[in-house]
Amino acid sequence: MGGGAPRDGLESGGDHQALTVVGERTTLERFTTETAAGKLAGVRRVDAIEFLGIPYARAERFATPVPAAPWTGVNDATEYGPAAPQPDRPAARFTHGPMPDTSEDCLNLNVYTASLEGERPVMVWLHGGGFAIGHAGASLYRGGGLAAAADAVVVTVNYRLGSLGWLCHDELGGGNWGLLDQIAALGWVRENIAAFGGDPSRVTVAGQSAGALCAIDLLAAPAARGLFGRAILQSPPLGDLIQPAAVARRWAEALGAPADLRSLGAEQIVALHEELLERPEWRGTRGGALPTLDGTSLPTSALDTPGVSPEVEVLAGHTAHEGTFFFDAPWRPAPPPERVPDIVGHLRPGEDPAEVLRRYGGDLVAIATEAMVAGPLASWCEARATAGPRVYRYRFDHPGGGPRLRATHTAEVPLLFGTWRDGDAGGRLGGHATGAGPVADAVVAAWRAFLHGRGPGWQPLAGDAALREVGVFGGRRPHHVESGPEALPPAEGNDGHK
Repeated sequence: MGGGAPRDGLESGGDHQALTVVGERTTLERFTTETAAGKLAGVRRVDAIEFLGIPYARAERFATPVPAAPWTGVNDATEYGPAAPQPDRPAARFTHGPMPDTSEDCLNLNVYTASLEGERPVMVWLHGGGFAIGHAGASLYRGGGLAAAADAVVVTVNYRLGSLGWLCHDELGGGNWGLLDQIAALGWVRENIAAFGGDPSRVTVAGQSAGALCAIDLLAAPAARGLFGRAILQSPPLGDLIQPAAVARRWAEALGAPADLRSLGAEQIVALHEELLERPEWRGTRGGALPTLDGTSLPTSALDTPGVSPEVEVLAGHTAHEGTFFFDAPWRPAPPPERVPDIVGHLRPGEDPAEVLRRYGGDLVAIATEAMVAGPLASWCEARATAGPRVYRYRFDHPGGGPRLRATHTAEVPLLFGTWRDGDAGGRLGGHATGAGPVADAVVAAWRAFLHGRGPGWQPLAGDAALREVGVFGGRRPHHVESGPEALPPAEGNDGHK
C-alpha cells in the first residue's frame, strides 16, 4: 500500500460515508478517515467498520522500523496486507488457515471499530505462532465482533517473524526486530487511533502464546513505556520469553554469514531457518531466533524483574489442556510410550520421570500443561503481584477443540473474537463442544471490563493464598469464580464435553 491517486470507487473528501456499486447491486458502506500519513477508506461489515492492511511502519531487512511513507489521495483499506515471510507448517494451517501472501514489506495492521466517533478503549492484539508463523489477517482474529461486543477499538498487528524478525547478531546491527515492530505499531496507535474512535490514553496490549510473550517483553522494553496501560496475557509459555545473547549468536552463525543473510531471498532464509531446526543442537526447540537480551531494546528480563512497569495491570491465564497442542494434535500425534520418559525428563529437568508420571497418573498432557504454561505463569504472576502491580488470573476449561484437543492451547481465542463458527481455524480450535455461545459471552464480558479499566469480575491476586480468586470459563457452567490456594488446577472431570 503506497501513495498515489485515489482508487476507483472511493470518495476523497472528509469522513463522510460513501457507497460502492458493483454492477447494479449496492454493497458495503464505505467510510474515510485521516491518519498522519494520509487518508484511508474502509468498509462497514456486519458488526463494525474495518480498515485493513494499514501500513504503520517500513523497515529494511535487519533494521529498525521507521514511520510509513505518507501518501496522497485516499488509500483503499479493504483488504488485508501481506504477512511476514514464514514456513508453510501443518500447525500454521490448522491454527491460521491457508497460507497468506507474504512479503518483507509486511508492517501493516488492521483496525476494527463500531464508529469513527467517540473515545473507546483500544486493544492491540499480537498473534501467536512461536515467533515464526501466524498473521493478523487470519479469520481467527477478525475483530469486528469483538469490537462491537466490547465497545472497543481492536487493532491486530503483523510483525516480522522467524530469523527475519528475531535474528540477533552484532554484525547485523542488533536484533529483536519483531519487538521493535510492535513498539512502532503502538506508536502508530498513540498518534492515529483517535481517528478511528479510539482513546490513545487507554491502550491494552493483548496476545496469545508468542504474542503474550511479546506483551511481557514489552513490559521490560524501555521504548514501550507509556504506550500501553494494561496487558492481557493468554497462555504464554515462559520458557521462550527471552534468551541470552550467546544463544542468539550461535543461531545466527549457524544460519550463515551476515553478508549472505543480507543478500539471500526471504524464502531462502525461511528455508534455512527450517533446516537448522532439524540439526541435533536445535531439534525439539524453537531455535535461536527469539527475543534476546541486549543492551538497548530489551536490557532486562521480566522473569528477573517481575514488577517491571508497575503501572501496567495484568490479566493472565491459561487453558486446562494446553499440552494437547504440543503432544497430541492432528499435526503432532502422541509420542510412542517408550519416548514419554525422555519427554518428561525434558519438561521437568532434575526430577525422576517415573515419579512425575506416577504423580500425574501417566498423563503427559497434564504434565506438559503444568510444565510449559500453567506452572511458570502462576509463579510469575505471584511474583509480579508480590512486587506490587495488580494481577488477575483466569483459567479456560471449555473443550472447544473437541474430544482430542479439548481446552487446548489457543482454544479461548475464537471464543474471544467470536470466530468459533468461521468454518476455518476458529471452528477447529473452538467450535467442537456444546455451550460455546454462553462461554464466549462470559469471556468477552470479562475482557470488556478489563479493557474499560475495571476488574474482570473477580479479585486480583493477594498475598494471602486463602483469598486467591481465579475466573474460570467453561466446564460445569459458562463462568464461575474459584477461590482458595488450589483455585488454579482444573477440577477432575471438568471438561464439559458432550
